[in-house]
This record gives sequence, C-alpha cells and structure tokens, in this order.
Amino acid sequence: MVAVALLLPPLLLCGVIALGRYEERLLRGPAPPPHAAPGRHLRAVPDVPAHVPPAPLPEGARNDRRTGEGRGRHAA
Repeated sequence: MVAVALLLPPLLLCGVIALGRYEERLLRGPAPPPHAAPGRHLRAVPDVPAHVPPAPLPEGARNDRRTGEGRGRHAA
C-alpha cells in the first residue's frame, strides 16, 4: 500500500505531462514539406492595381458612409 501511495502521484504527473505534449504536437499540425517556402503567401482576394480607378456608382444610387443609406439589405 505504501508503494502505491508513493508511486501513484508521480505516475499520474508523468501521464498528464505526456498528454499535454501529445496535444501540443497535434495542435501544431503537420510539418511543411521541405521544398515549401517559409511564411504564408495566400491571398483571398487579389490586390487591385493602383492605376485602376474605382467603378462609378450607377445613376440615382446613393452611398452615404455615415448613415449607411444606399446599402442593400443583407441576410443577417
């Protein structure tokens, strides 16, 4: 009984530490392939060239940024 009382807490501590390291390894995700460039270079929307002017509003359309007038309704 004394052996169990002395060995059980360190064994439980080692188990908790091992599970924590395992979880960190899972959350880190897979390693990138060796030929991959460092960093992320993805773009959800391509950049607009600086020389392209903004599209004009259709005639009769209103666009007031302060009040939100002229905005269409959204699904939310």
